[in-house]
Amino acid sequence: MSKRDDRRRDLIAAAQRGDRRARDELARAFLPLVFNVIGRALNGHPDVDDVVQETMLRVIRDLPSLRQPESLRAWILTIAVHQVGVHQQRAEAAARVGPLAEVPDTGADFEELAILRLRLSGERRQVAEASRWLDAEDRTVLALWWQEAAGEIGRGETAVALNTTSAYAAVRIQRMRAQLDRSRILVAALEARPRCAGLAETVTGWDQRPGALWRKRIDRHVRDCPVCLAIVPDPVAVERLLVGCALVPVPAALTAAVAVKGGWLRSHPVAAALTVVAVLAAGGTAAYASRPEPQPTAQPVAPGLAPAVASVAPSSVAPATAPPSAKPSTTASAKPRTTACGAGLAPRWASWPMPNPAKTGLTHRAKYTNLGSGVVRDDVTCLQWQRATAPDTYTFPQAKAYCAGLKLDGGGWHLPTRIELTSIVDSTRSGPALNTTAFPGAPAQFFWTSTPWAVTKTPLRAWIINFYEGLASNGAFQTGTYRVRCVRSGGGSGAPAYRVAAGQVTDPATGLVWQRAGSAGTMTAAAATASCTALRLGGRTWRLPSLTELASTVDDSRVAPAINRSAFPGTAANGWYWTSATAAPDPSARWALNYDDGYTNYRKVTAGYARCVSS
Repeated sequence: MSKRDDRRRDLIAAAQRGDRRARDELARAFLPLVFNVIGRALNGHPDVDDVVQETMLRVIRDLPSLRQPESLRAWILTIAVHQVGVHQQRAEAAARVGPLAEVPDTGADFEELAILRLRLSGERRQVAEASRWLDAEDRTVLALWWQEAAGEIGRGETAVALNTTSAYAAVRIQRMRAQLDRSRILVAALEARPRCAGLAETVTGWDQRPGALWRKRIDRHVRDCPVCLAIVPDPVAVERLLVGCALVPVPAALTAAVAVKGGWLRSHPVAAALTVVAVLAAGGTAAYASRPEPQPTAQPVAPGLAPAVASVAPSSVAPATAPPSAKPSTTASAKPRTTACGAGLAPRWASWPMPNPAKTGLTHRAKYTNLGSGVVRDDVTCLQWQRATAPDTYTFPQAKAYCAGLKLDGGGWHLPTRIELTSIVDSTRSGPALNTTAFPGAPAQFFWTSTPWAVTKTPLRAWIINFYEGLASNGAFQTGTYRVRCVRSGGGSGAPAYRVAAGQVTDPATGLVWQRAGSAGTMTAAAATASCTALRLGGRTWRLPSLTELASTVDDSRVAPAINRSAFPGTAANGWYWTSATAAPDPSARWALNYDDGYTNYRKVTAGYARCVSS
């Protein structure tokens, strides 16, 4: 037996005797594996975090009953798979009674998280996409086999978790792989551009959500279609693609929640508080603080605001790693130090030039000034920002209440609108996609905006921005919990007073001049770049807009298209428009914006329109 095995055995024995440090170390070590197995098995269901927490609590509670320390990992996986089964049974029972209150968002599920965090591309990304089409039972098998193929667990542990023999586990894996391979071809066919005409007819009426019924319909077409089958003539074996594939990092809020509910660090209250603050600020997993520091002074939040992590008092303190100048003052000044600038439009519009990342060489280079007292000013927009991320995660109403009640530097704060939060996105960075000198300790996670989605069907949604890479999404249920950074501005009212003349649209607020018509058809990003460079209109020099510049044209109060239709007639109601911004997570991809409602993306965008800009 190796020294590592001896240490693990001693650690387990100590944990079973009640040693908190040993128990906490084991819990932290296995949380990523549990999160990955449950997340993939439940296909990113909103209850994933709850199931993970319940699993870890059972592990901690029942650890003294473990008789064979060498089987710890298999034992934990068995509990995880059992909890997945319990959740699936409850969901099926609820579905028989009536519609589910919340439907998983396929645009923000576990596989999407895996693609983003692990930067999966090519056929690896396609495998992740294909797994969404598996049945619940096959997803559980895949969740275990994925970790087996990646070298995290062994076949024996997979079999134990499935409550079967290794031989029958192999049979179940083989069945799952056959379905996964068919789903890979299905995904490739759906992503192909131009899409097979027969397939396009087959998917008429499809709501874009993977499901058994549509899988059968699409698979029936693909199996007999030489055009679709030719798309992936010789795919790489799945197990080869998964070798060395890392675990998806555990979200910071989940780590903190498990730590709180499981009693991690309970015997070290100061270290516990610092640990959770550091987790939430840095987006990492919890660790013991090497040196206890005095706890930051807390400030009250709006009455009735319930934080997502109970061990950290809601406050406006800067992250533990931030310099002293980042700490908000606990003494309110007479009035907030706001400075109005720009056109003074309503906050949902850009009243100022849109900042561009310094590396792009474009006009209005982003620049920030630390005003002290935990406030940072954007020198281009004049917006003043809370330098430290809010300490917890919040629902949409809680996020608005938190900012409204924030007393930092005299108050006057609000939850930023979609365009306000977009203005600090730095598309040349990722993990996080913003200036980390101005905003130290910023987590690479989703942040709320105050902008609700224009479509008011229930459950209500609102816009969020993922600061892993800067993606803007309308897919957040307002009951979900995300991060918060508050803003302060001079206020205003009204919409842009566009001036239209000679095929051009001038936005006096941003100073940008737009090509009114845009391209007649779609093209590649390279062709769009060349098209704008070659444009001869009004004697101006034209180019593709940056990501933030194009976002300033979105009218998020409407959809299809989400733009001023009088100023920009003929805008595609559901089509991508290219930007000049290369995607930091994938330099081979280019950012684009879709005027269906204004969301942005860079994955799977192969063709788009060009709307040129001059500045």
